[in-house]
Amino acid sequence: MPAGIWSGTLSFGLVAVPVRMVSATRDLDVRFHQIDLETGARIRIRRICEADGEEVAWEDIGRGYELDGQLVVLSDEELDAAAPERTHTIGIEEFVDLEAIDPAQFDHPYYLLPSSDSEGTTRAYRLLRDAMANTNQVAIGRVVLRSNEYLVAVREHGQLLALSTMLFADELRDQEEIDAIPDASDPSAVKRSELAQAVKLIDAMTRDFDPGSYKDHHRERLLSLVDSKRGRRAVAPVESEQTKTEPAPDLMAALKASLERVRREQ
Repeated sequence: MPAGIWSGTLSFGLVAVPVRMVSATRDLDVRFHQIDLETGARIRIRRICEADGEEVAWEDIGRGYELDGQLVVLSDEELDAAAPERTHTIGIEEFVDLEAIDPAQFDHPYYLLPSSDSEGTTRAYRLLRDAMANTNQVAIGRVVLRSNEYLVAVREHGQLLALSTMLFADELRDQEEIDAIPDASDPSAVKRSELAQAVKLIDAMTRDFDPGSYKDHHRERLLSLVDSKRGRRAVAPVESEQTKTEPAPDLMAALKASLERVRREQ
């Protein structure tokens, strides 16, 4: 069972559900220490003052925000006054259709679990979970984690309630700011025959999604490389065949060749 990172109450209307939050992900990144290549010793990072070159202790470090070329210094007391109230409540503000949420807004996933095995807690938990499952609704609310206020989405996920922190709308770049796609009058516009061929290719490649079939090949290569360094020479990863594929002469030829390859592999 993963360790809980937050506990409190999930409230909607007058119904309160005691819950605890656990991360829905595992950190499997391969991390490296910085070392001196000559001695192999670890590199340590120190906080050095630009004015006198002396190391600064943690208790002597302040906060400054650059504004119009100047640093505005804020005290810990001022920052604490501006911080959100540290409540232990996920306050649901509304319910929305899942399809109404831009997937780009979802940030980090968590699971919400009943905070106890008592009948009242588990019954309230199941009530909210089943109600959202029946309506395909997502609860939108706010929660304070580590002194930061987050917009969150809570929804039914199998036997559990899942919570995702969300990006605020102004944190997403407006597509109108990105002038990258030509209009229909552009010579590079998609031809009807190419579109039909692309749809055929998509149909041929359509499968039932199995998340377990996808592996992090980069992490596997890194761990294999690290293991090979223990007492023997490292073996460089073999370049995949995909990176050696020659580009097709034109878009239609590429679509037809791709469709033929997919059909051969079925």
